[in-house]
Amino acid sequence: MASAGEEKKDRHDIMSRLKHGRTISQVFFLAATAWVAYRMLSGALGATVEKYCPFGGVETLIPWLNKTGTLCSLSTMNISILAGLLLITLLYKRAFCSHICPVGALSEWISAFGRRYIIKSKRIPRSLDRLLVWLKYVVLVLIVWGTVRIGELIFREADPYYVLFTLGRGHGIADGVMGIGAYSLAIVLFLFALSAVIPLAFCRYLCPLAACLNPFSKFGLVRVHRNKETCIDCEKCDRACKWGVVVSAKASVTSAECSNCQDCLRSCPVPETLSLRIGRSKT
Repeated sequence: MASAGEEKKDRHDIMSRLKHGRTISQVFFLAATAWVAYRMLSGALGATVEKYCPFGGVETLIPWLNKTGTLCSLSTMNISILAGLLLITLLYKRAFCSHICPVGALSEWISAFGRRYIIKSKRIPRSLDRLLVWLKYVVLVLIVWGTVRIGELIFREADPYYVLFTLGRGHGIADGVMGIGAYSLAIVLFLFALSAVIPLAFCRYLCPLAACLNPFSKFGLVRVHRNKETCIDCEKCDRACKWGVVVSAKASVTSAECSNCQDCLRSCPVPETLSLRIGRSKT
């Protein structure tokens, strides 16, 4: 029979593997996106990274349904990618945000850097946070409305994914007296810099794709569960959550904001109190 010390070491090893596994996933998808972007910018692939953007599926869905065709360089491939992502979200909540999205990865690393070297970890008051999370829905509605009305991808010039991985040189965004390319890069750099002060600021409050995923994430099958019997109410899980989810108040985390990043699991001092599994808690 394993001793308490051995059990603690085994748990630490498991948590370390989970953390490293997610980091490896983030690095892989970021590197893959950067490589594809380089190939596209060099003319080898004849397109830009928005060809693989799931939000492109949102932007071109209505024109496609109206049988007026897809917008600009988007295609039905974007819609297919979006559909696949929604299915993943129904299964594993917003794991895309914490495991795959290159913008999410960069924002998270910048947030970690900011907490360690710039300011001490400081949260926005929860009452204000509850209001700010609704901003992304406003952004989503404005983008979809403007895109359908004008027939152009109006979000390009402020889209961190598009601007960053085209270096501000995609589809004419470098036009204008002052150079809209520089203007777009300034916006994106500001959004990333904001993450150093407010953890995951863009992802939590402004990302329109997150607004699309949230209704599906709410019903995600794989979720964090809390054992009420062993929980000591230390609230370390709440402090560890960069997405503002109050893990300690629920037997089963149904919050649409949860990305299943598992930071709460790693922060819990009591073995097997928090777990990641399918379905609602019975307690």
